[in-house]
Amino acid sequence: MHVLAIDTSVSAVGAAIADEQGLIGQLELAQGRQASETLLPLTKSLLDLSKLRLSDMDVLAVTSGPGSFTGLRIGLATVKAWAQALAKPVVAVSTLQALAYSACERGRLICPIINARRGELYAALFAQGERLLEDMLITPQALAERLAAYSGPVIFCGDGLAEAGEKLTALLGKRMLQAPKQRQCFLAGAAALIGCDKYRQKDLADPITLAPAYLRLAAAQENIGEVKQYG
Repeated sequence: MHVLAIDTSVSAVGAAIADEQGLIGQLELAQGRQASETLLPLTKSLLDLSKLRLSDMDVLAVTSGPGSFTGLRIGLATVKAWAQALAKPVVAVSTLQALAYSACERGRLICPIINARRGELYAALFAQGERLLEDMLITPQALAERLAAYSGPVIFCGDGLAEAGEKLTALLGKRMLQAPKQRQCFLAGAAALIGCDKYRQKDLADPITLAPAYLRLAAAQENIGEVKQYG
């Protein structure tokens, strides 16, 4: 079994290939790169280096959000086009789950956070690979309140730390720990490994109806709603 995963959900662009034994290869371009310009050549380079073809893949995996609205649209549109052209099954992987997977430490609570702007975060909670809280759009204060129901230290990871790290430290005190930066990368690799598990469990997405998990309307849609409300 071969799984190709792509990630365009945050600031980096990545692709990875995995099989039953683990990762075969992964490539990632750091923040500031345009997914529309780099995703296809990056994926082709990975396939060439791995001596594999897109048609050799048994399943395609993609990070489906939350994250960058534009990046998510590009990633999902690409995978959906490949899936329909080659008749391949698709697996959708939560960006927050991939973040938690990459920072995983046994026996610890893992809280991945992504900067959602406007003083809010995209967040979830995992332990031992199991989900404890669903993906949510939340303020740091409300997140700290949700975490009060769980005992012990909480390891945070993700770009939301730059925005909310100090506030979470003030709210949680010594319970708040940060995953080492070297464990907060290669989301495509995490998505590929998660994709292997989901494929074995037959947890597949419909490539026709698969949509990004934004968790919040795009700004333009919110503005339209305000106009309708007050017009």
